[in-house]
Order: sequence, then C-alpha cells, then structure tokens
Amino acid sequence: MVESVDRFEVPIIPNRPLKFVGESESFGTIALRRNEQNGLVENGAFDPEQVRYDTDYQNNQALSASFEAHMRAVIEILKSRYPAGTKVVEVGCGKGDFLELLQAEEVFNVRGYDGAYEGSNPSIERRFLTSSDKIEADLVVLRHVLEHIQRPQDFLRLLAEVFEGAEIYVEVPDFSWIENNQSFFDITYEHVNYFTPQSLAKLFVTPDQQGLLFGDQYQFAIGRLDVRAHAEFGRAYDAKDSWSGLRFEDVFPNFENIIDAIETANGDRSIYIWGAATKGVMFCHHLKRLRPAIFDRIKAAVDINPMKAGRFMPSVQLPILDIDSLCREARGDELVMIMNPNYQPEIVAELQARGLEDVSHLCV
Repeated sequence: MVESVDRFEVPIIPNRPLKFVGESESFGTIALRRNEQNGLVENGAFDPEQVRYDTDYQNNQALSASFEAHMRAVIEILKSRYPAGTKVVEVGCGKGDFLELLQAEEVFNVRGYDGAYEGSNPSIERRFLTSSDKIEADLVVLRHVLEHIQRPQDFLRLLAEVFEGAEIYVEVPDFSWIENNQSFFDITYEHVNYFTPQSLAKLFVTPDQQGLLFGDQYQFAIGRLDVRAHAEFGRAYDAKDSWSGLRFEDVFPNFENIIDAIETANGDRSIYIWGAATKGVMFCHHLKRLRPAIFDRIKAAVDINPMKAGRFMPSVQLPILDIDSLCREARGDELVMIMNPNYQPEIVAELQARGLEDVSHLCV
C-alpha cells in the first residue's frame, strides 16, 4: 500500500506484545470517515477478519491505582442508580477485573461473558453470546467493547434480543477528547468506532444518564436497550451518501508539530516510553515512520504489566522493561515520556520513590 497522511498502515493488535524481535505480526489500514447523520467516526478500511484476540492479548489496566479508582467510580454510578439485588451481566468482561470489583461490593447479582476470559471465576462464562441466548438481566454492562465492533447498532440489537427489557451501561472512549487533545496515537486498528457524546446518545431513544469519566477520556451512557434507536442509527449508517472522508491532518492539525516540539525541547537525551499499550505503541509507530532520528533515541518502553516485561512492542520492536529494569538502566539524564496524563502523578511518584528524581519526564 502507498501510504499518505490520510491512509496508512498500523499494527492490528498493539496490545499483543511480541515474544521476540522478528516475530510475525499483522498490519491493517486506517482511513477515517464520518457519518454526517449519526455522527459516528469509523475506520472505513477496517476488516474484522483480521482482528483476533487470544491469550497473548494484554490490555489489563487494573494494575494501576489510577485505573482502579476509575473502575470504582463507575461502580458508584451504578450503586447510586440501581437497588441491591439488581441482576447485572457484563458482556465482554475481559480478564474480569471490573466484574470482580463489583462482586466484592456484595450489592448486585453479577455474571459475565467473554470468549477470551482466562480466569476461574465461576460467575464468568468463557464464550460469546449468540442470538439463541435468552438471559434474564436488569442491567447489561458494556465497557470498552463497542469501539471494537463494526456496525455497533447490530450488536446492540443482538443484546436487546438476548436481554429483553434490560437497561445498558455503555462506556467507550470520547472522540471529542481525542480531537481536543490532539491525541493522534489513540487512533488504532482495534477501534473501528469513535463516538462523541452526541453520536453515543443516538444509540438510545433517549439516554437516561450520560457523562464523562477518567479525566474526560472516557464517556458513558445509560438507557434502555431499544431496537427503535438501533434501527434509526442503522439507517443512517447504511445510507452511502451519509459518509464523508476525514483527512487525518484536519482532525489532528498539530500532529507533526507535537513531534517537532519533542525534538526541539529535549535535545539528544535518551528516551524511555512509559506505557507499552495502545498509546505507546501507536506513538512510537508514527514516530518511527515520520521522525526516525527521534525514534532512534528511544531505548525501551516501560510497563507495570508483568505479562509485557521481557517482550517487545509490536511494529517498532522496542524492548519492554519492568520498573526494576528501568532503575538498573537509568543514569539520571534520560527523558521518560508518559503516554497518558491520567497516570502522570502515579508515575512521577514511582520515579521519585525509586530514587530517579533526576530523570526528566514529559507527558505527551
């Protein structure tokens, strides 16, 4: 493929660290477009057949105290709205971190479903739902699932059939935050969909509650699963004249200026990337293809997830270190680039606690 600023290749699964340099990996094309009727932004070049989640997929953020605080904030929203004994089903519960926090409250009756689940919680079934399922629930929880699913209205229609009469809590990234913060490295192949609060609301007849979370990076909506809204959203989706292409440089006009500023401000010092998840991988991917001289200054990535340590970042093949390894390597004149501002206080405190007060840090 001939790349341009508006159509380019990226690693398909940035959250699957490589076991060794040179391990086979897959790449897919990004080409953003917007539906002018329902406001959805999607990757028009997305191919769901290319995306496969397995046990090497590592997207566990629950090891962070900041992220655990976010999950507990969500639980408080649910507890303030629903009475004790509410039947809650989390669809796409991942490794079960949120579900188990919710279970520990001993307020709701909780179950979960995920075909890629690896644990042993008897309340979680290791499978995906089908149209033949009929499950009783008062509330369906759908956290960071809908951005991965092409034609989201069809998936919600399925859930409306499986959980007839239930309400749903939907949590997804907020595309408005991505735009406003020029977070170009949040555009990833895994996420076919990008919702603003306005486009998320259109998946409901009327949302009963809507808001922002996690430093406004995430958004949520609560309402009843209703096929009328899903059908209306689908009609807009299927109208070919509703779509217009999005120029990447128009969405992210400061794209290359941000990279220029990093080069100007930080001279020739060595760089460590703190965060080997989507943001870190995508940032390094763009840096390598657009500013190889800056990329060459990056020594490694750092991540608190022990399942990533000792492996390598997809696409760019940088080694991933745990914090102990960073402490052994750092001399004090390095720059640590923090990929998510929500984790900055936590990371800076960790650096100071480890005696790395002289290591500079910059939040991208």
